[in-house]
Amino acid sequence: MADMSETLYRKYRPTRFKDVVGQEHVVTTLGNQLKNGSVAHAYLFTGPRGVGKTTLARLLAKAVNCEKRGEDHEPCNKCDACNEVNLGNSLDVYEIDAASHTGVDNVRENIIESVRFAPNQRKFKVYVIDEVHMLSTSAFNALLKTLEEPPAHALFILATTEIHKVPETIISRCQRFDFKRIRTPELIKRLKGLIKKEEVEVDEAVLSEVARHSEGCLRDAESMMGQILAIGEKRIGIDEASLVLPTTNINFVIDFVDAVGRSDASEAVRMINKFVDEGVDLGHFAEDTVSVLRSMLFASLGGLDQFHQEYDADITKRLEQSLKNFTSQKLSEAINLLLDARRGLRLEKIPQLPLELAVVELTKQPVNQKTSQPENQITAEPAEEKGPPLPKVQAKEEVLEVEEVSSVSKVASVAEVPETLETPDTPETLSTPATHVTLDTIKTRWNEVFELIAQSNGSLPLILQSTEILSFEGGTLELGFQFAFHADMINDQKNNVKITEVISEVFGSKILIKAVHRASAKDEVVADLVAEFGGKVVG
Repeated sequence: MADMSETLYRKYRPTRFKDVVGQEHVVTTLGNQLKNGSVAHAYLFTGPRGVGKTTLARLLAKAVNCEKRGEDHEPCNKCDACNEVNLGNSLDVYEIDAASHTGVDNVRENIIESVRFAPNQRKFKVYVIDEVHMLSTSAFNALLKTLEEPPAHALFILATTEIHKVPETIISRCQRFDFKRIRTPELIKRLKGLIKKEEVEVDEAVLSEVARHSEGCLRDAESMMGQILAIGEKRIGIDEASLVLPTTNINFVIDFVDAVGRSDASEAVRMINKFVDEGVDLGHFAEDTVSVLRSMLFASLGGLDQFHQEYDADITKRLEQSLKNFTSQKLSEAINLLLDARRGLRLEKIPQLPLELAVVELTKQPVNQKTSQPENQITAEPAEEKGPPLPKVQAKEEVLEVEEVSSVSKVASVAEVPETLETPDTPETLSTPATHVTLDTIKTRWNEVFELIAQSNGSLPLILQSTEILSFEGGTLELGFQFAFHADMINDQKNNVKITEVISEVFGSKILIKAVHRASAKDEVVADLVAEFGGKVVG
């Protein structure tokens, strides 16, 4: 068992480059520079906290002064230079915390005056400046000249979590390396290695929960695991780990998401109240649910690797199954509603009420389900809406006619309406005969359609602003959209009927609407989104 007076991340800090987790692009580049003798005079390490910036800075400081470094560029960890760095008492390696040494006087005293003199014992004087963005403007200006023309024996390694606060003049004089958040499989592999050394058995579910809650920060994951090991058990399951871990369980979240996906409001609300009774923190639960829905959103856009990066195989399988009940539109709506509910949790005497209202809002409109799966519509829609939209349009047009024509025309029966649409007997109801409607006519008068829709609906005009009128054949108008969920919304039965009513009114003839997704535009958008989050487009 580990001596808990020393945290895991300090006890097992990597002493070799190959032990560093998740930063292969940095390790490879530094290794090649060490092999070729082309080490730069200044480096800038930037990225999230706890992902290895300071660790790699110390490894580089140790490697450049190692007396027995092999051809593989790894420090030997046996010579005096390596031992001094490992113990933190090297006279030629200076670690400076810029957060507590922000002033120009500290920079002059600790760096500028010191760097002029030759190293005390080793080949290089190495200055590791952590949280460098905390330096004052005067301190940066004082450091600038030294970075621009440093002595041959000086090596500067700057580390920061907020690169936007570092002046461009400083950045331009350093070799910059961007560190990444560590993926869940890599975190779990690292934690397995630590618990093996600690001779403790920890369930896979516990490791997955620790990795998930650490959000890609290895230091947080190792710190959390140290707390769990401090429980003192030789075998630790999820029940024991729950004493330390936040009380929300990923399986609770997926059960809840499944209920929402099935539009089962009663089950989802029942689960929320059950969580409250069990002491689940609703704030953590809402945050975890949003995180899961976000992963599902990117997976729905083609980035299925998002699951594999964040969850183990069992959870990934459950999420892929749950994803079948969602569209990107419904996922986006769910995220927005839950974010709003999260903000309201502290304001309500009934803490679960905002979440319950969000569930009701999400499950009251089953038409948000995938339009490409008619079996979902059959089970979700009322019986009278199962058929094609045409009968509903006719019925609606009958009402419009009765309102617009004279009192004599009001005696027209339902059976007479189709004849009215096919013949010019009632020209006052038809702005343009059916034979005169062309693609050019539609394009010319499209603004009239848009304005009428804007008067009766708040969201559809925003979508129609991005449409492209593609073709008009056989009484069907084809509209193109850049985003798939926009096309899905227009093809949704209720929205499609509404647009059909308006456009038929404007042109005085039955015109059906078909929305299509322009694949080439989709590929670019999906590729950009998935690339941003490190995923791969599947295809």
